[in-house]
Amino acid sequence: MTHLDTIRTRIRTSLLLILPALLVALAACDSSPTEGDNGNDHPESERVELHTRGVPSMLLAVWEDGDGWRDADGNAITELPNSVQPEGEDLQPLRARGANASLTVRYFFADGTEVDMGTISRDDDTRERVCTEYSARYYATDDQTNVIAWPNIRHPDSPQGSLQFARRANDELVGIFHCDHIHFYPEHEGEVEVELHLWHLDHSDGHTDPITIRVEEGIEPARFEIETRGVPRTTLAVWNAVDGWTDNDGNAISSLESVRQVEGEGIIPLTAFGSNASLSLRYFAAGGEEVEFGTVSRDDDTRERVCTSQEGRFLVEGESTDVLPWPNIAHPDSPGGETQFAELADGSLVGIFHCDHIHFYPEEAGEVEVRMVMWEDGGVGAMSEPITLVVNEN
Repeated sequence: MTHLDTIRTRIRTSLLLILPALLVALAACDSSPTEGDNGNDHPESERVELHTRGVPSMLLAVWEDGDGWRDADGNAITELPNSVQPEGEDLQPLRARGANASLTVRYFFADGTEVDMGTISRDDDTRERVCTEYSARYYATDDQTNVIAWPNIRHPDSPQGSLQFARRANDELVGIFHCDHIHFYPEHEGEVEVELHLWHLDHSDGHTDPITIRVEEGIEPARFEIETRGVPRTTLAVWNAVDGWTDNDGNAISSLESVRQVEGEGIIPLTAFGSNASLSLRYFAAGGEEVEFGTVSRDDDTRERVCTSQEGRFLVEGESTDVLPWPNIAHPDSPGGETQFAELADGSLVGIFHCDHIHFYPEEAGEVEVRMVMWEDGGVGAMSEPITLVVNEN
């Protein structure tokens, strides 16, 4: 072997000896959210506390390295205790499609020092946050879960931003990582395990043991139902905040294209200057109980009605429209009465809110967005998302 061959052999041997050390060094700041930095030089969190964010704040769970998860009394736990804190009420469990859990997370190093976490800035449009060097995050061990809003994603208006958001089943975008606190948005009944992570700039500096997040069956969401008043009555549309507008078979819809019920013809479209649609409007509070809409009395001259404390109404999106008479006005013979009327193009006055039912008078061909309203004690008690009402050419 020549002298040059000997040098080459020694270089290869040295590289083989050095390579494992290099790999360990490169892995020291692991950017994988599911693996902690258990072999690096960063100080890892030895204790994690989960608190409610209500007033007063309550300690729910504590994790300590080596001891696992415990409740506020020191009892070993594997599941997050009731974590929803309504004002003036006891802690409640997470329920499908119900209120989210908003929890403060506190991390402590081995020497007892608390990790400094907070919001430096927040974008008013996207609600994206810039945190201090450290922040709180969690990661579901099942990245396909539908129990909570998951996975974490970027805001579409900030494609280079941080992964801080999740899209709910109703398509709403919500922030789940908020620097010193986190949110669990319950979507479906079931359970999923999550790990709490101490996030350091762009990687995890370690994580807790998994803890189970349980979501209980949710109460039935509040809803509006629109029905024809003919015989037999036909349900045209149903709305709730979870599913949006659907037809009676549960199919998603965005418009009301046939709302008149004519004997012998069935459900047909509205046509400009044609007959009005007379529709029952029903409202069911969360849990399924129907709110009573009814007429207490009616004036035979003005046809103005006095309704129960709750009644059905609708609102037109925008200040005016030619598609149907709007805005709603008071009857000139009863200026102090409830606003139940609208003026047609021919100058006649027609009632559009009749306590338990509403009327659409078609004036021009076109489309207009309307919202269904539960009117309560002189104001909006509940309101649907808009749905498009279609009026055809005569």
